[in-house]
Amino acid sequence: MSAAGAIAPDLAAAGDLRNDGTYLLAQAEGEGEGEASAGGEGEGEGASSLDPDIAFLSGLSFIEGHICAGLALYEAGDLEAARTHVGHPIEEKYDAVAEELEEQGLSRLRGEIEALAAAAEARADYAELEALFAKVRATHEEARANYTPAQQVAGLVALTRTAGDEYTVAVKGGEVSNLHEYQDSWGFLRVVETEAGQMTDSDDPAVADVAAALLEQVAATEAAYGDIQGEGDFEMDPSIIYGAAARMELAALELDAGEGEGEASAGSEGEGKASVGGEGESQ
Repeated sequence: MSAAGAIAPDLAAAGDLRNDGTYLLAQAEGEGEGEASAGGEGEGEGASSLDPDIAFLSGLSFIEGHICAGLALYEAGDLEAARTHVGHPIEEKYDAVAEELEEQGLSRLRGEIEALAAAAEARADYAELEALFAKVRATHEEARANYTPAQQVAGLVALTRTAGDEYTVAVKGGEVSNLHEYQDSWGFLRVVETEAGQMTDSDDPAVADVAAALLEQVAATEAAYGDIQGEGDFEMDPSIIYGAAARMELAALELDAGEGEGEASAGSEGEGKASVGGEGESQ
């Protein structure tokens, strides 16, 4: 059975799938795994319980999601908001991934992000920012290639939950009351979309199948978003995102975290790191 077909239909409104196999339904007011702070700091309380490898991958994508939101805003002409999003990764998350990046010989990432942030501050042409972001992405992909497909998928599931946490803060009171968090949430899902899209080209049918299931769930979250400025007709319901994360994790059970033969991320080499209790493993 395909990963998408293995998802039980009665879990369509489910929130969070825990590692012990139980479910925690997401609440509109942020009673999920961990609520993001109003200032957007960290990944919610649930991040501290992640396996270190999964936390690293999620943190790396957290950085990328901020930048994705910033570039979308920059292209739309909202340069002030764009500079805030592009500059946040260094202040908010880089220290959490710095040690692992150094061990992998990828400490250059800090300088690459700083160069991108400086270009945004200088109001450089959008094409220049795109080129600088391509360097950041290349370093991210080099880091991701050291992990198995199952670990990479688990990192994307964790990031989707973080998107739900930040969205919960964003729409408190039944309106987009925190636009920055709304934009962060949107940016995180763009990373999930990009990475899952790459995985669909994997030579490993199981990896490609799970990736397709992830893309299906990202598409389902579109109902919770308007445009990048929070305008338009959409459902302000965090459970849409938490439910997508739960179904992603169910689909990921098709992968064994100990296997790394299939290449997930572009440029993936070898068998990747073995996960110890990482999310997305079969129980």
